Amino acid sequence: MSPRRAANKSKAQPRAYTVLYNSENHWSVITQMKGSSWPRVFPYCVLNVCLMLALTYFKFDGIDAFEISDQGHNFVTLVMSFLLVSRVTMALARYGEARTHIGSMLRGARELIQYATVYTGVENDDAAAKEWRNEVTYRTLALVRCTVAVISYPTTKIPSWDIPELNGVEKDDIKGNIFLNPATLRYAHEVRSEYEENLRVPIRLAYMLRKSIHGQEHRLGKPLHISRELKIMSAVDGFMNGFYGIRKFMTTPVPFPLIQMARTFLFLYIFTVPFVLVSDESSTFAHCFTVFLLTYGFFGLEVVAIELDNPFGEDDNDFNVLALANSAIEDIYLFIRDCDGPEWADLLLERMRPKQRQSYQTGQLV
Repeated sequence: MSPRRAANKSKAQPRAYTVLYNSENHWSVITQMKGSSWPRVFPYCVLNVCLMLALTYFKFDGIDAFEISDQGHNFVTLVMSFLLVSRVTMALARYGEARTHIGSMLRGARELIQYATVYTGVENDDAAAKEWRNEVTYRTLALVRCTVAVISYPTTKIPSWDIPELNGVEKDDIKGNIFLNPATLRYAHEVRSEYEENLRVPIRLAYMLRKSIHGQEHRLGKPLHISRELKIMSAVDGFMNGFYGIRKFMTTPVPFPLIQMARTFLFLYIFTVPFVLVSDESSTFAHCFTVFLLTYGFFGLEVVAIELDNPFGEDDNDFNVLALANSAIEDIYLFIRDCDGPEWADLLLERMRPKQRQSYQTGQLV
């Protein structure tokens, strides 16, 4: 690689896991469009300003039937503010909770392979031990990738068992143990959808991974002490704690009555502001500016809450979960390369990238 090319690569921008911005630059923050609420809020602002202009026109023609007292509107303002602040606070808490669970899962995956390689890499260096570590590592990688597929399913509609990274006996086991399979359908208490069955895949993979870890007693020349096996198992527990948190997040939305009440109050409040201001003696410009500002503020906060409600998808402000997972997967490749050599890391890479087999001599995809 030429020095110039190496310098260009070193200057590569960091991978954006969500929207990036410079909080110290006020103008940049105000005018940035990527991840902004402006595109969704601006039409409502224009609509409300047009309503204000129409009411002003009618007033000039002597039609005063549309005026509303500001006293009642002031009381509604308090209720509206409380509902909207509560809504945004709940959405922000869910957003942070989701990111915490993702971090817990990826930390568990990294630690699992670190423990497995450190505890067994020196005293168990034969082919059987390397095969055991390869199996444990692949099932860990498959668990990470299938969990990403579960999170992305509402957007992609691709179930975990159809992603190319899941293959071999692991894929056969998964497809044989879901309730969409006629052979297991008789064990189902209810009719299950593809979405529900997709949520089972990480649980099944974790079960297979735990069996592989416990199998070290018979597959390693010098089996691990029970305390070390339990330490590796605890990393699986950490991963699954994160997954169950994500599962709860995906199956427990914000209560609908709160959403309905907040949205109803929002529309009634915002689109009655022009009816209150029309009786004011200020200039038309002042009325329009006030309407625009209030509409942007209240609708903007609601749009922010909507964005934060579901941080998994393809919107600008959603988490790039696949990029986060790939970062952990890359770390795991390096752990295995360091412990067992590049040929074993390459075996994992081929299973995780079956459609992009790599020529390691040339560094080109073939």
